[in-house]
Amino acid sequence: MKNIFLALLSFVLVNATLHAQEKNDSNIKEAVANLQNDLDRMQYDIESIVIQENRINIPFSDVSRNLEIISSSEIKNINPASINELLQTVAGVDIRQRGANGVQADISIRGGTFEQTLVLINGIKMVDPQTGHHMMNLPVNVDDIERIEVLKGPGARVYGQNAFAGAVNIITKKKRTKSLSLSVEAGDYDLINANFSASLPYKRLSQTLSYGINTAEGYRYNTDYKINNVLYTGSIQGNSRDESLDILAGYTERAFGANSFYGNTSFTEQYEEVKTGIVSLKYQKSFGNLTVKPNVSMRYNEDNWQFNRENPEIFQNFHNSRVFSGNINSSYQNKLGILGLGIEYDKIDLNSTNLNDHARDQLGIHLEHRFLLLDDKLDITPGVYYLNIMDADTSGSALGSEFYPGLDIGYSFNNHFKLFFSSGYTSRIPTYTDLYYSDSGNVGNPNLQAESAFTVELGTKWRRNKTSLQASIFSRRTTDQIDWFKEDADDPWMPDNFNSATYTGLDLSFSYRLNKFLDYLQVNYLYLDASFEDTDFAFSRNALENLEHQLIIQPSFQLMDHLNLNLVYKYNSRVNLDDYSLLSANVSYDFKSFQFFVRGSNLLDTDYRETNLVWMPGRWVSAGIKMNFAKKTSKQKAKEALKDIYNGK
Repeated sequence: MKNIFLALLSFVLVNATLHAQEKNDSNIKEAVANLQNDLDRMQYDIESIVIQENRINIPFSDVSRNLEIISSSEIKNINPASINELLQTVAGVDIRQRGANGVQADISIRGGTFEQTLVLINGIKMVDPQTGHHMMNLPVNVDDIERIEVLKGPGARVYGQNAFAGAVNIITKKKRTKSLSLSVEAGDYDLINANFSASLPYKRLSQTLSYGINTAEGYRYNTDYKINNVLYTGSIQGNSRDESLDILAGYTERAFGANSFYGNTSFTEQYEEVKTGIVSLKYQKSFGNLTVKPNVSMRYNEDNWQFNRENPEIFQNFHNSRVFSGNINSSYQNKLGILGLGIEYDKIDLNSTNLNDHARDQLGIHLEHRFLLLDDKLDITPGVYYLNIMDADTSGSALGSEFYPGLDIGYSFNNHFKLFFSSGYTSRIPTYTDLYYSDSGNVGNPNLQAESAFTVELGTKWRRNKTSLQASIFSRRTTDQIDWFKEDADDPWMPDNFNSATYTGLDLSFSYRLNKFLDYLQVNYLYLDASFEDTDFAFSRNALENLEHQLIIQPSFQLMDHLNLNLVYKYNSRVNLDDYSLLSANVSYDFKSFQFFVRGSNLLDTDYRETNLVWMPGRWVSAGIKMNFAKKTSKQKAKEALKDIYNGK
């Protein structure tokens, strides 16, 4: 209704401008452009206004933490080949890929290991008890994503113990009109990428089914891959706007040559197949000031790794993990602010030919309150997460009960400028791979302790009209951090707790929207200093390869009507690996229901590695077409009305 009203209001205002200024063309054009820009900005804010946390959902502008959003417009402009490529546009997010286009990757935030970042889909945790290597096995195509929320810093108070260094929450689209989308792409190395999506709402049910396939022969020996994704999302609206039932079901399977992915560079014949499925039901109901959101979900992962794909009987591993989760989250509006309370229960099972069979149960309780003081200029949010792990077989990892307190403070000087401070404790228990994995080159450690950290951050947010700036300094002190070490090159890798590590850094993010030739500009920068105490290891697998400098520059140009160019420049300076610069581009032409695009990655043809073993692809170019047939939304109708008015129709 708001967009329809805005379109009608725009019609009246523009016509008034026409008569008052006697159809002066330059003034008319300026008035129409200003109104259309206002419409774009309002729609952008509406789409991203509420952060989808577990309990307290508040506007993005009110969040007193370092939180960044990759919006739907940014996703469209970048047109990335994978979610991995999309996340690489956020400073502080380190995607270390093995292979191209989302085949296999580890994600970390601000120097954390790949086990210390939590990934979620619509608030559903993708954590895997076997290993963090499976965190990015996501049954989601890029075209399914509405936006991505990236929380930098401790997230235990919000999401539990796995959000050690940060969390990434992927929000899928909710299409409430009938639509059909198709896309086909072809490129170097026999790349074929095809996606299909259909939305068929019925009365109070909105639902979307999507399917995607991505395959290529590989950019070097034994790097071929094939990825299939299927995703169903549905939402049933209740008798009121305050009641809904959301349904999500997804499945992904990926098979790929894993040349040098694990072990060392001489392991060129490795091969892996991974299958991951998720199912979730989430209900929401409001009773006055009280909102209750129960949710049940299940995540299943099956992994088959072969040392030699031609002779798998030489050595291979089978792993099956299941995580059953149930939770009830609630929020209560009161005179002092908002109270959030939640309880969750996880049942975890693992069956493995290498790790054996294991199980544990986890109980978590969330409690926090957001206080609003001084005419709502000051917000203070203390909170705590309580975790109890039962029936665990993880030996000396100090399991049992643990509290993770946290505190956020924000002060808004006006509608544009805000200071914030956040702090929190986090922890992570070892995965079963850390504890029990064994082969000729790796030996697990069943006596590992849980790793823990305390993080503080001080920052500022400034946003006015089309310009925004976020800057912060942070420090995370980790104790008993887990990493895989060895003393001599011929020794097997073995995980252990080293004493402590401190990660200190500067995080900057700037964006500017013009809606002219330079339509959009975003610049992100991260500086990170990592220092380790009381360590005498000669070789480290993960801890000594963090980013030290990260610069991302992303301009978007409107070359002419319907023709757009988006560039992404990335510079990474990593400890103990060579620095490198990458440039990617996407050129698109929109014509009615069609979009033609050409995109290229690593256009500088840089030789680089994101891990110490795997060389990444050189220049890779592809082209394709996207077709979208749908009923027009109120936003699209409003835009067309403005254009028709300007064109004198």
